[in-house]
Amino acid sequence: MKSTNKVRIMAFAGVLIAMNIVLARLVAINIGPTLRITVSQTPIFLAGFWFGPVIGGICGFLGDLIGSLLQGYAPNPLISVSAILAGVLPGLLRHVLLKKADLWRFLVIIGLQGIIGSLGFTCLGLHIYYGTPWSVLYASRLVQTPLLVVVNSILVFILYRSPLTAYVKKSVSSGMQNTLHAGVESKR
Repeated sequence: MKSTNKVRIMAFAGVLIAMNIVLARLVAINIGPTLRITVSQTPIFLAGFWFGPVIGGICGFLGDLIGSLLQGYAPNPLISVSAILAGVLPGLLRHVLLKKADLWRFLVIIGLQGIIGSLGFTCLGLHIYYGTPWSVLYASRLVQTPLLVVVNSILVFILYRSPLTAYVKKSVSSGMQNTLHAGVESKR
């Protein structure tokens, strides 16, 4: 991977991280200290689908870390694992979409992250951090998680199927082609 390609991926990743932070911190409905209704994971899911598990995981981690610090609270490692999984799981399972990118495939992939991340790591992290009883956390998230899985799946499906995905892929690959072309010209 040439440096131009890396710079383009970093630029797209930076925009996705910024979108995650804005959506999570400014466009969210907070219900008490442990429940937030937001579509902030949509950019992280897209990072995983577009750039793979490593870039997706880094975007999830940095979005969670920077967002926590901006709001003035210490990052919770277990919640960070959930944020990382929002980018890693779509990156690992994106090849399932190569056959056919239909809504059901997005629901399964994002639903898997909801079960492991929101109902698993996030509940455990909030339980340890706030001391909220497990049953209360889990009961509230049993309503929130399926709702957010459906909403995020629809948003990711629409954005992934839109011209935006073709633009991102073309921009990244054209950066690589431009670098290769410049390398051939310099050898002449």
